[in-house]
Amino acid sequence: MGHPVSGLFNRNFNTLANALSVREHMQNVYAANIANADTPNYHADTRQFSDFLAEKQRVSGSAPLALTQSGHLSVNSEPSRWQSTLSRDSQASRRMDGNDVDMQKEMAGMAENQLMHDLTLRLLKKRLDGMSAIIKEGGR
Repeated sequence: MGHPVSGLFNRNFNTLANALSVREHMQNVYAANIANADTPNYHADTRQFSDFLAEKQRVSGSAPLALTQSGHLSVNSEPSRWQSTLSRDSQASRRMDGNDVDMQKEMAGMAENQLMHDLTLRLLKKRLDGMSAIIKEGGR
């Protein structure tokens, strides 16, 4: 028989924790792009949340996200309209100084990432609040 608390921090909890960490990393990416908006020949980091999350899941040994029901959106599909309102075309926004940072896209991406960070944090908090309630009730 396993330890009674072994199932509390399951794959879903670890995925949320990894997502929170990746959201923080994405905020740093946007901040670096914005900070270098006036640096000649700077090329914006265009990696996406999904790239960093896949790497984080691989490094932490967590199982990758998977399609669990036929009605769910595929996690391995090519980017589509629903995944991101940001489309990065570095050739279209390249300036004469060689810099390709589009401040409007970076600021929009940063705002979207902040909202998703807050949502992920709320989901983790709800999960921990539920565990806390279970622990309190178990002590009665």
